[in-house]
Amino acid sequence: MGTELMARGLKLSLPLWSAETNLIDPEIVSAVHSDYVSAGADVLTTNTFRTTTWTYRKANYSPKRASERAKSSLMKAVELARSANPKTVAGALTSIEDCYKPETFPGKGVAEDTYGETVEWFMEAGIDVVLFETMGHLDEIEIALHSVENHTTDTWFSLIVKDKDHLLSGHGLADVYNLARNKNVDCLLLNCNTIDKTDQALENFIDIWKGDWGVYPNLGLSEPEPDGKMEEKVNNQSFDKTISRYLKLGPKIIGSCCGSAPGHTELIRSRVDRILKE
Repeated sequence: MGTELMARGLKLSLPLWSAETNLIDPEIVSAVHSDYVSAGADVLTTNTFRTTTWTYRKANYSPKRASERAKSSLMKAVELARSANPKTVAGALTSIEDCYKPETFPGKGVAEDTYGETVEWFMEAGIDVVLFETMGHLDEIEIALHSVENHTTDTWFSLIVKDKDHLLSGHGLADVYNLARNKNVDCLLLNCNTIDKTDQALENFIDIWKGDWGVYPNLGLSEPEPDGKMEEKVNNQSFDKTISRYLKLGPKIIGSCCGSAPGHTELIRSRVDRILKE
């Protein structure tokens, strides 16, 4: 969503990044969702990467106003995703600070408040799935999973990694698998990793996790920038071969992350449909 909004001419400045677009440019967010559904997407993730009170406070909103604005943006984001009539609306949350810098994790208190509040808003909005994405710090993951353990809505949890054995923070992936099993994660995924890094991690990931899994890599040839800019991307031929390889491994969820567009979803849809006909 973020890089597609940028591709359509919006300037997404930090720290709010895409959060304000739900309120200021809803027609563009709606158009992106509709284009993805038209391309064959079954699942739409809400444009809620930074719709938290914590982020609005960083943007110099007062505590009360930050909470009000964050909730308004989140609720509008759910409405915009649902209006495109997908099969599934996934309420998207991510790390509280920069997901590419896990060392900036702000601590237990902030995490408990942020995830607890955001999950409650999603429950109020009636989303189909809670999707934690680009999660790369073990302590933050544990708190995030705790925030959903009393809810019956499905939980999908997606990781950004350093290598085949470690989260981006350096914590071992084995600890994440144990947490995910204990917290009844319905689907564990890898997202926003480069295709090369995804390839390195995927075999161990599938073998050790053993449950439902998914993957949606970014298309950059190098690590993504915090503001979403991407200078060089894999070409469509390479992306097609990658998706074909991943589909042979039997994912429950497959897609693409930063740097992708509805055309990439259309390609994935055609590959999936071909398999279903076989």
